[in-house]
Amino acid sequence: MIKAEKYLAVFICIAVCFQRLSMAAGSIFWGLSILTFLYLLYKNYKNKTLSNLKNNYVGYYKAFAIFALCALPAVFVSGDFEESLHKFLEMYLYRVVPFFMVTLFLKDKKWVRNIFLIFIAATSIDSLVAAGQLLLGYGNRGWGFGGHTLNLASLLCVLLPILLVVLLDDNFTHKTKNICKVAVLCCVVGVLAGKSRGAWLTLGIVLPLISYSYIKNSKKVMIYALIICSIIISFFVVSDTYRARIVSTVNVTTDYSNIDRLLIWESSIDMIKDYPFFGVGLDQFKDVYESGYRNPRHKQDLPHTHNNVIQITTESGFVGLFGFLYLACYIFFKNFNEWRKTKNPYSLMLWGAWLGFMSFGMFDVTIDHSAITKAMWFLFGCILVFKNKDYYI
Repeated sequence: MIKAEKYLAVFICIAVCFQRLSMAAGSIFWGLSILTFLYLLYKNYKNKTLSNLKNNYVGYYKAFAIFALCALPAVFVSGDFEESLHKFLEMYLYRVVPFFMVTLFLKDKKWVRNIFLIFIAATSIDSLVAAGQLLLGYGNRGWGFGGHTLNLASLLCVLLPILLVVLLDDNFTHKTKNICKVAVLCCVVGVLAGKSRGAWLTLGIVLPLISYSYIKNSKKVMIYALIICSIIISFFVVSDTYRARIVSTVNVTTDYSNIDRLLIWESSIDMIKDYPFFGVGLDQFKDVYESGYRNPRHKQDLPHTHNNVIQITTESGFVGLFGFLYLACYIFFKNFNEWRKTKNPYSLMLWGAWLGFMSFGMFDVTIDHSAITKAMWFLFGCILVFKNKDYYI
């Protein structure tokens, strides 16, 4: 089974690194990962070793189960059962399976370290591609390997808090720190190239919170933080384009991106009032919205609400929202309390990455980004393996 576990690590690594560049290649290797995962599940179940593997992460598994079970009724109230069932299987099982693959079967910490760092390198290149797209005039915003500009932005809101902890904490090796220094520069360039105001706001909140305890205890870190903040602020002050982009964040009179978000949120509240318990059905928001809830002033053809909490509540009601909030609070408070008590940097990584995901999810439906959610659960799985094995990369 050791060989099968290595195959699983390779397949996951290729899938998570290539899924934004090539959907076909990503799907092939996700398929191979799932087949290998099912084989390992069967072998461990047959050998009666499965229960021992899951003990270290059982709290997370229960939180995932509650998350999924609370969304299940929304499949049966849907106007299109097949479409909703497909959405349920994809969103609540397929996209979270990387977490189970890594935590259950990737026991070799060096292999996990390698695929973790390879993914960081791939995302760094993704960010540089976004910068190249902007500089070469392929668009007024960079999007990286593929998908919408907000996809890369949401991924960077998850990854940058993780990288920052590696840089600030003394437990990590110099080799890993040097890799992450380069990665941070690339990712910052990617964030700027994507011009996502939601990402700027999210990182402007999350990164200082991550840094606070390190800055408080080190004058050197404080000086570096002040220098970096000064450079970033100066960049936005000097650049007319970026300054205008920042100012437009609070523009609700002529900026249709902002106006349409507010309008769709208002309409979504009306939908929630009419379908409070189980929602309108998974993947049914757009159809129901267009059938009678769309505001006449809404100019853009938005496929979703641009907000995790509102999207989940409209499609799966307050029951579905309870499941989502249970998972969110479990990850958030468990890791915050562990960090407060033990100062384990991996707990801070998970807390910061989840805060980044949730914060950016106030401006976009991050929970429904297939490539991003799979990448996030992959990262979370790797971090928990390091944490469980007390291994500093």
